[in-house]
Amino acid sequence: MSQTYIDYIQAPEDRIDADFWKNPFGAQIDYDELKFLYVPDHVSTYIAAQLARQVYRYQINNISTREQITHAVMITMGGLLPGVLLHDHLAWTLNKNVPPINFGTMGVKYYAGPGDPLDEPFIKHPLSIDVKDQVVGVVEDLVDLGGTARFVGQHLTERGARKIVLIAPYLKNTGIVKEMDPVIFYGYVPKDTWIITPREKVETLVKRVPFWRDNGATLSDCEDNLIKIGYPRYLIDIYLRATYERG
Repeated sequence: MSQTYIDYIQAPEDRIDADFWKNPFGAQIDYDELKFLYVPDHVSTYIAAQLARQVYRYQINNISTREQITHAVMITMGGLLPGVLLHDHLAWTLNKNVPPINFGTMGVKYYAGPGDPLDEPFIKHPLSIDVKDQVVGVVEDLVDLGGTARFVGQHLTERGARKIVLIAPYLKNTGIVKEMDPVIFYGYVPKDTWIITPREKVETLVKRVPFWRDNGATLSDCEDNLIKIGYPRYLIDIYLRATYERG
């Protein structure tokens, strides 16, 4: 593994490398075909601020079109963290020509685990806000195959939404930009890379360690993998052995 990867993810808050995080690469580890990108808390906060700037620019550009975003739907679970961070920037306004955005939620499940999509997405929790005649931002953490975004966009349209704007920190599917225009995003990640956001550090560990074990990894091998990915010592100490020894 290149030490450069660790340098990027361990950089302090005042030294975040914007160019790296716009086109990041993950850590290559043993016993897995996927690469893993560990996103620290302060990097998630930074990316959300950059997304909020883009949303604000969209709002300014659409003052005359009357297509400004008035509502945002956070898709749980993934969209909750970027959505809450965006809420801090966008749920109020200092510009009378830019409306504050009303945030709500909708629960959708499409992945059983890293790199393991279900046959089709399904609704776990119903839409919490009225979107009729509104321009709605759909907030996700990552757009991969685009199935969730399409599913949610269609669902909101059926409930009267006038226009959908997809908002996500990262895309894997570049075609979604043309298909669901407009799309507001921060960067791209390779299709073979699993992003570990602050809300799924433990979830990824407890789902992937057994996979490595079943493919021949020892407890020490799993520890080395987690260190290469960038996991902090305290999470390894709490969860690794119990997860590895679980039947």
